[in-house]
Amino acid sequence: MSMEIRNRARKAPKQQPTLQKESSSSLAVGLFIIRIANSLTITTYFQPDEYFQALEVAHHYVFGYGFVTWEWKEHLRSAIHPLIYALGYKTMLAILEDWIQVSPKIVGALMACIGDVAAYLFFRNYTRSEQLARIGLVLWVLNPFNWYVLTRAFSNSFETVLTIVAWVYWPWDSSQLHYQSYVCALGFAFVSCIVRPTNAIIWACLGVNLLLKAKKPARIIVVSAIELVVLLGANCLVDYAFYGSVTFPLYNFLEFNVVRNLSVFYGVAPWHFYLFQGIPLMMMLYLPFLLVSLYKNYRDPLVHSGVIVLIGFSLIDHKEFRFIYPLQPLMILQCAYAVKEALAKWPRNKSYFIFGSIALLHLMVAFFFTRVNERGVIDLIGYMKSSPEIDTVGFLTPCHSTPWQSYLHDTKFESSWFLTCEPPLTVPIEGYRDESDQFYDDPIGFMEKIPDSKWPSHLVIFEALKEDVDEYLANKGYSEKKRFFNSFFHWDDRRKGDVIVYQRSKGN
Repeated sequence: MSMEIRNRARKAPKQQPTLQKESSSSLAVGLFIIRIANSLTITTYFQPDEYFQALEVAHHYVFGYGFVTWEWKEHLRSAIHPLIYALGYKTMLAILEDWIQVSPKIVGALMACIGDVAAYLFFRNYTRSEQLARIGLVLWVLNPFNWYVLTRAFSNSFETVLTIVAWVYWPWDSSQLHYQSYVCALGFAFVSCIVRPTNAIIWACLGVNLLLKAKKPARIIVVSAIELVVLLGANCLVDYAFYGSVTFPLYNFLEFNVVRNLSVFYGVAPWHFYLFQGIPLMMMLYLPFLLVSLYKNYRDPLVHSGVIVLIGFSLIDHKEFRFIYPLQPLMILQCAYAVKEALAKWPRNKSYFIFGSIALLHLMVAFFFTRVNERGVIDLIGYMKSSPEIDTVGFLTPCHSTPWQSYLHDTKFESSWFLTCEPPLTVPIEGYRDESDQFYDDPIGFMEKIPDSKWPSHLVIFEALKEDVDEYLANKGYSEKKRFFNSFFHWDDRRKGDVIVYQRSKGN
């Protein structure tokens, strides 16, 4: 067990430092510049939720048009997250309307910067070591997964930022519990759970650990209950204002995902998914340092909580890399312990070579995934915006394969269409095939059922489908107009290859 961990309680200060007091303005400005560059230089696509669970909802709320997915019609999600981007849209609309599409990038950079500063403060508060805090911050910023995901408009990114900020205020030493800091921590923790209910697994672990060690657990329970009621009430008011009716998204979310277990419609992964895919991808070349540190610091209570959380998420059938993103600060912290030890033991030249190589390779990975792989679907949207001959567009692709009005920002595309993938809300899940599935089951048969009035001026497909539909589209008067490189590889066979745009001849 590391010396930092053994001496944490003994070195704990009387007053738990706050985010406002400890953050350096120069550090914050520097990190914001880094995150602005990070956000503005991302030209690739990751997953649909970045757009359809935040930006499209915010765009529709502010401008009155955009695609609202079934989750929002069924009131499954709290409005807190998209309303932040809606505020960004409204602000940009008031000061610089021509730059409206940049608004989400700025909001994302600002939230990521808050997360960066909070990560540094969390590392320092938890370890009582300035050196570990600095090492942790460098590792955090140079992590490719953070560079790829943190500034994007995922609720998981927002959830992670809220979690880190809460950890800044959390009473890691129960004997030094200050209720002002605890109330702040609990506020951010509760909001993170409202945004992503599964985050409650993290806070259940930390909360139980706190109660077991606290001198006055009853008081903690009372304070927590009061704050929970207040925040839930405030959230109900926010959701009422957003949806226009009294609704409880938290209940609806749990009913859909837990009671009915319909989340499995979007995929099921094995129990070891996070262990052998999620964590290695999130850590990249930090993984050896993480493993060494976990072996040495296995008695750390935060490690115990992280293991329990990982087990909890592994028991959920539907898994995605992003779902364990709030564990990233914990893993980076553990890496910092191992890196500090390595720096103390290794010769300087060896340290420069190894850590310089890691940094360079991580930057290359970050560049590849933010600038190269899966950029075609983003380039396509730019082409649609700048091409006056495009009237309407139909997407014969898997659902939500591109951004929509949050990037287009043009009412002329409201008559365009794409294939959907709504879950079986009113029918049994067994044998259910959504619209995207039906198309890929029989592309020609599906297209034959499209009414003549619905055929657009342009069609979009992925290259993987070209051989199956090329002849049929030619008979319909379509020919290849443009193509964009999209990816060298893709986890979804349907999305492999270039993005191809077909244009319909004027005589058809």
